[in-house]
Amino acid sequence: MFDELDIHNQFKESITRFKKHDPHLKKLTVIPLIYRSLLLDEPVFNNPGIYLITGGRQIGKTTFLKQLILNLLIKRKLDSKDILFLSGEIIDSHYILRRIISRFCDGSSSHKYLFIDEVNYISDWDKSIKYLVDSGILDQISVILTGSDSRIIRTAMKRFAGRRGKADKIDFIFSPLTFKDFVCLKNKGLKPLCKKIISTPLSEQLTEYNIKHKELTVLFYEYLLHGGYLPAINEYAMEKTISKATMNTYIHWIIGDILKYNKSENYLFEIFRGIKATYNTPISWNNLSRYLSIEHHKTISNYCDILVSIHVLHIQQAIIEHKLIGAPKKNRKIYFRDPFIDHTITNYLNPDFTIGQIKHNLENNEFASQYVEAVTVDHCKRWSPTYYIKGKKGEVDIVMVQGNKMYPVEVKWTDRIRIESLKQIQNYKNGIILTPKAEIRRINNNISLPLVRFLIHISAEQLII
Repeated sequence: MFDELDIHNQFKESITRFKKHDPHLKKLTVIPLIYRSLLLDEPVFNNPGIYLITGGRQIGKTTFLKQLILNLLIKRKLDSKDILFLSGEIIDSHYILRRIISRFCDGSSSHKYLFIDEVNYISDWDKSIKYLVDSGILDQISVILTGSDSRIIRTAMKRFAGRRGKADKIDFIFSPLTFKDFVCLKNKGLKPLCKKIISTPLSEQLTEYNIKHKELTVLFYEYLLHGGYLPAINEYAMEKTISKATMNTYIHWIIGDILKYNKSENYLFEIFRGIKATYNTPISWNNLSRYLSIEHHKTISNYCDILVSIHVLHIQQAIIEHKLIGAPKKNRKIYFRDPFIDHTITNYLNPDFTIGQIKHNLENNEFASQYVEAVTVDHCKRWSPTYYIKGKKGEVDIVMVQGNKMYPVEVKWTDRIRIESLKQIQNYKNGIILTPKAEIRRINNNISLPLVRFLIHISAEQLII
């Protein structure tokens, strides 16, 4: 067992060896675009306690941990014996986990760092961690856990109420890169502009943005091809495409996670097919079942709940406006969380699919609009809960709720907006209409804004109009 752990702990031999031969850090030496999380510059894990990082597969959680270890060794000058990295994928039981941790926590240092990656792979891991916490063995340890299944992990974490330490923030969510993150990664020269966009009210004209609008729009269309997933971003940067192998790797993770719940891959295939057939359309579980061989709507909703917990889907409910909460009995809209996930699912359903086809089809605004709406939903959800409006005069794509206020948002990815298509959003005084154009203008009660600028602005999890 300990020999198998050595591959992730090569820093114990030397920092140089760690940089050159660690399986995750080594990949950073051959890719053009290396993302560095802002968390690496913050003292977020300095206090002993139990920290949790959740997020989907292939978004950089493990690489972040390795970069953090480098920081601890180089900048903080920690002794390598005070750091241990464990991969949950090769630890068979929580008994083995407890023995490894007990051996590491030998009282030889005042503060140690323990990283357990994909902890949800270890059956009953929370039992051993709780025992070690209650016995005082972890009193001087920063324990950083990661996992890709938020439902399983957060349920287990309830066992640690009052036992997670004194840090102000103990839970972190890693998501695919936002459009702003990608822009700054791809073109560092655009960082000052992105900062300006974030700090400037959206209703104010911004000459610097107008000058770069066309360039940012080109980058946005590229984002619609690879989304915020770093493997896809780097492959596209090098090859101008995304291979079947890259997409197959991700779909195999999804299938594997579904099988852990003793679910059927055949049902998963049918559910994805049904979602694609009804994409961006409000639908009930019963109506979705018409596209599938699955008869019971509860089975479908259970699969979709799992797909939400492993960061594949967003499910958006209709809003009850006077309560500012979702209406669980009404139809819901289902989105893939990221364009890369969407393309991966399309490839799974249709092996003849290519990224080149998507690239060609995105030239059609009507085709592109489904991806644009999904990306906007994802970016808005990072700031606040989101719903959609089903009213007497039509629908509104997104409504963000912050406190006791709601912000209706309509996505119109077209050069010509028909006023009759805006009847519902005109019922509200603070509606936002997002378009491909650079101009800002009033449309009756609402404000029309460039969607690309809006995405960059709201990526800071704020909204200044």
